[in-house]
Amino acid sequence: MKRVFQFTLVACILLTLAIAGNAQTSVPIEKEPMHRLKFENKFVRLFDVLVPVGGTTKYHVHLYDGISVRVSNAQIIDESIGGEKKPFDIKYGEATFGAKPVPETHRVINSGKTDFRNIFIEILADKKAPTSGPYPILSDGHTVLIDNDRVRVNRLVLKPGESSKLHKHNMHGLGIILYDSKIEMIAADGSKRALEPKVGDYAWQNAGTTHVIKNTGTTVFEAIDIELKQ
Repeated sequence: MKRVFQFTLVACILLTLAIAGNAQTSVPIEKEPMHRLKFENKFVRLFDVLVPVGGTTKYHVHLYDGISVRVSNAQIIDESIGGEKKPFDIKYGEATFGAKPVPETHRVINSGKTDFRNIFIEILADKKAPTSGPYPILSDGHTVLIDNDRVRVNRLVLKPGESSKLHKHNMHGLGIILYDSKIEMIAADGSKRALEPKVGDYAWQNAGTTHVIKNTGTTVFEAIDIELKQ
């Protein structure tokens, strides 16, 4: 009887230590070294995530829903702190919306042969925040990828020399660049700005922004445009 009691006591201690160990190794997302915080305002936080070949993030905690824009082809394993593992094939240029029970604690394992890079945008607003939509689409040159009660996500593709139509951003949002490019931003008043954005670069757009985007380079320009329904 004494041995059974001692065994049970040891098992309880080990379990307690294991749980404590998990808690100690979990960090807020902004403290996870491979999640590099690049932009923050009252609406969003943007993280440039880079997990090298063979790398594993720390267990980290998500408190908000978010959007992922993939800027790599990669194979990863998503592992919850409870041990459940889910493999994923990541495709360059994909955009996904994640609405999960929060808080969520997990880590990412790069199980493939290429670096995993992901632009992750946390949506900080209340899920029940009212919207005053519906809003018209940006233009018939924008392809809608995701449209739900929180966000609308679009893709814009311009061949060399092509321009978008003049369009107005009725919602606050972010543009994410998928490839190194040369472009010209033409405002509603005709003023122009020459830009050379790189893959993974981003631009915050206040509601009311109106412009034309012209591809002045020799390669295809492609961007993901995220509109926030807040």
